[in-house]
Amino acid sequence: MNDRTLIIGGGITGLSAAHQLHRQGEDFVLLEASHRVGGKIAGGPVEGSALGFNVDRAADGFLAREPEMSELCRELGLGDDLVSPASGGAFVWVDGALRPIPPSVLGVPLEPDDLSAGGIVSPEGIAELRARGFADHPGLVGDTTVGEVVRARAGDEVFERLVDPLLGGINAGNADDLSIASGARALADAARRGGPFIEALRSQRASAVPGPVFHGVKGGTQRVIDALHDELSDHIYVHAPAVSVERHGRAWRVTTTSGHFDGDRVILTTPAFISAALLEPHSPQAASLLSGLVYSDVVLVTFVVPTEQVGHSLDGAGFLVPRDQGLLMTACSWTSSKWEHYDDDNHAILRVSAGRVDDRRWLHLDRSVLVDTLRQELALTIGLRGEGVTRVTPWRRSLPQYLPGHLQRCDQIDASLARDTPGVTVTGASMRGLGLPACVRQGSTIG
Repeated sequence: MNDRTLIIGGGITGLSAAHQLHRQGEDFVLLEASHRVGGKIAGGPVEGSALGFNVDRAADGFLAREPEMSELCRELGLGDDLVSPASGGAFVWVDGALRPIPPSVLGVPLEPDDLSAGGIVSPEGIAELRARGFADHPGLVGDTTVGEVVRARAGDEVFERLVDPLLGGINAGNADDLSIASGARALADAARRGGPFIEALRSQRASAVPGPVFHGVKGGTQRVIDALHDELSDHIYVHAPAVSVERHGRAWRVTTTSGHFDGDRVILTTPAFISAALLEPHSPQAASLLSGLVYSDVVLVTFVVPTEQVGHSLDGAGFLVPRDQGLLMTACSWTSSKWEHYDDDNHAILRVSAGRVDDRRWLHLDRSVLVDTLRQELALTIGLRGEGVTRVTPWRRSLPQYLPGHLQRCDQIDASLARDTPGVTVTGASMRGLGLPACVRQGSTIG
């Protein structure tokens, strides 16, 4: 038997598994279909701009209170380059104005009175939050949607104006369909406790470990990928899409377009629809469960403009847009305010997102119309004047949607593979968490 691990997929999960195996001195290869590793962690210049540095094309930070990504950075020698956002606070675009989001847990305000002057929800919505948030609720059992839990415990307006824009923005989904156990653990924990929902959330906040909520890396998250590539380059094969996974004696053989690789373990970190196709001949049940996972399509348009061409102060991290406000954009990150390493004192860097699982309008727009539409929305929301320089980064089938019962389906996938394909596992964003710390955790654990 060949005591080697074959990792299919060179995103952050696959790289984390490879990093762990490398530290343990084990034999492995990592197979990546594209020309580069890193997956959805990417950075690069905004061509035509006067910026003297690269800008992230996707995730520009990660949760610091989930330590796995921060610890990986330290292991790679990037610990001294971990930074926290330079500007805190965020806004929501409601009824023609940017309104500050009050202290909250995943969008649920901790003090109903903080909403009184904000204009985010109506007086009736505030009264509903107060009545529902302090009512005695039974403890949540099992899994359900975020919408079902929050609407009952905080009211429709809080859900639609704060919670859904936040969680729906993170997942490019609809929080009325999102598994609370998989997609909003803090809200799930508070609901399971029972009693007054707001009191449970306050208790969570009071017991939180002190320290920054988010971390970034000076120069962008691409630096993490570069460091991993430097460490693992002798084991990485790019332009090597897996065509099949087959039994080969007592081991496994992964055939790619450029050759085959044998090993006694296979770790699939690819998107669910790719993993499903490779597994279908061997474990139809696991393949069926994986192929049922829906993905959303999103686009990120980066605007670089002279600072004086923005009418708003940009004092904060950015803003969210509820779906009932009629805009194409779902969020705008004020990147040059949020991260000091992106502030050159001359330009505003604005990263605008569009697309949800149930809003695919951007896919039907050509590039110029998409950019012009978002530019007009920036003029409306933050007083943008002029055109600036833009970069369009589409991410097709990029964000898996976790429906209720997702973790149980993951358990079923694991059990099916253990029965049908011993030595083959599936992990990554399609399974137990799509944030960077969750993906690093999954890769490091299985590696």
